[in-house]
Amino acid sequence: MEGGVSNLGVCFFGGRMLYSVAEKGETHSVQRIGSYEFSFDVMDALLDPGSDAGTQLKAVFKDLEDEFSLESIRMLSYPAHECWTALPKVVFDDSEEREQHIAILMKGVPREDIEVTWHAVSKTQFKFLCLRRAHLMNNYRTFSDQVAINECCSDFEIGGIWSSYHRPGGSFLLIGCHKNTVSISSYLLGSFRAATYISYEDPEDLPYLWLQHAEHSSWLRGLHEHIYYFGEDCHDIALRLRSFIDHSSSQIILNSLESMGIDAEEETYGFDLASAFPAIMMSLDFD
Repeated sequence: MEGGVSNLGVCFFGGRMLYSVAEKGETHSVQRIGSYEFSFDVMDALLDPGSDAGTQLKAVFKDLEDEFSLESIRMLSYPAHECWTALPKVVFDDSEEREQHIAILMKGVPREDIEVTWHAVSKTQFKFLCLRRAHLMNNYRTFSDQVAINECCSDFEIGGIWSSYHRPGGSFLLIGCHKNTVSISSYLLGSFRAATYISYEDPEDLPYLWLQHAEHSSWLRGLHEHIYYFGEDCHDIALRLRSFIDHSSSQIILNSLESMGIDAEEETYGFDLASAFPAIMMSLDFD
């Protein structure tokens, strides 16, 4: 086991698990960035931890726990497994009205199976609500029960972590490219402004769906100095959306340590670093 206490960040794309380990207290440097390839879709393991796939995935976590002295594990949850919305702060302040909105958004789901988190946004008269199925989040956490902190992060939180230390300034969009889903998060002067995600079956439908969402979310039509991409097939997604995003924005795929503002001993990797970006962010000591 390596000396010192460390944080582990983990994200999943298809049959791959990307991970990053950083020493406690580090905000710009990581010890290791790695990738595991599986013969199954990792989502199958997350949905059923008791399956053969779940057993294999748990063994990987055990190997990392044996090698590093881990204080925390943070995992990226899949956007389409969450419900996001912005609500007026007056709704948040009224417990009865707050619960009514949650019941409407998660109709048919027992209250005890709903995990609720509220997030501040740049417009103080609003609150951003994230809803998750509690049993699914518990599935994530069952893959390691040996650490003090074991939690899940959402795509829109990744940009907040990055912004807190990289301080890109101005305004930017962060687009997460997942299988059949893209997440879009907006940040203004370092503050989280808004987020949504778009699910699709055919990538050719994505531009149309983007325009459809933009009709109801004015911030998608707003000016952003930079557009950043992470995840899988970023180049393809960027090309499909290029004509529908502010043409004055610079578009950057976060596929290098330099673009992320991160230091690591290794400089070259056998996988696309854009897919490891969330894991890297979650391994940093952002608290």
